[in-house]
Amino acid sequence: LACLGLRITKAASLPEGERLALGKAGAWLVCALAAVALAVDALSTITALITLFTEGIGTQGTQWTLALAAAGLLLFALNGEALARGVYFLRVPVLALLAAVLLGLVSGARLDHLFPVLGDGSSSLWAAFQAGAGAGWVFLLPLLQAPTKESRWHEPLPPVGLCIVVMLCLNLALPHELLSNQSALGDCLVLTVAHLPAFVRLLALCLWMAALFLALGSSVSLCAGQLLAPTGRRVMWLPGVLVLAAAATQLLDIRELWTQLGALERWLLAVPGVGAGVSLLLCWRKRK
Repeated sequence: LACLGLRITKAASLPEGERLALGKAGAWLVCALAAVALAVDALSTITALITLFTEGIGTQGTQWTLALAAAGLLLFALNGEALARGVYFLRVPVLALLAAVLLGLVSGARLDHLFPVLGDGSSSLWAAFQAGAGAGWVFLLPLLQAPTKESRWHEPLPPVGLCIVVMLCLNLALPHELLSNQSALGDCLVLTVAHLPAFVRLLALCLWMAALFLALGSSVSLCAGQLLAPTGRRVMWLPGVLVLAAAATQLLDIRELWTQLGALERWLLAVPGVGAGVSLLLCWRKRK
């Protein structure tokens, strides 16, 4: 819908397309929705990162103190091009770690781990779809920026393909019973690497930490950018305030926080999807 809307409006990005469809309010709306989704992602990421330390690895410290330490480190990387350069520099090591972990998972893969595919029936499949479909909002992020090439249809394909490969390897390597019976966040995080050989498990934990840390910084930085995108302004201190606010959420009950974030994430793709459909209809009617 988003790519089709851009083609109909001949806009270079989603904010520009919404501006053509709904006026200035449309640009503010799409940027606000993106900022909310990125904020939820930042809260989920910092919760997963700190819980990996406290419950998964058993690091000494409280959820709050470790979150404050992570936020303090990020404060030095959120302004200028430090974060972008860090992500660019670490892209090869992170992909190498991911390849090693996937090889470790594939070595223990069995087709019968996919059984039963439907779980408890169609209701189980529908529940899984509802829980996971909201994560697809991240594939709209490239469309918020002007393209570097004329065609945009290929842009979501690499991240979508990578996610499918990772999820398939996890499902092939881990029995269905283990995946469906875990409820605690720390157990779920460690479960993905628990059956790997010791050295590969260490690499996987390093990958978890690096990926979550970079994802937290990216979410906070992009959220600050989207909040002010329609104005064209940039406030240097805003990303720091957002990351400290994200760290402050670790003072709350973590299990309740994770439950509420999961409930919000289910709707992160539905809301912009409906907005894209309405905008597309309005543009089509205007052109007629």
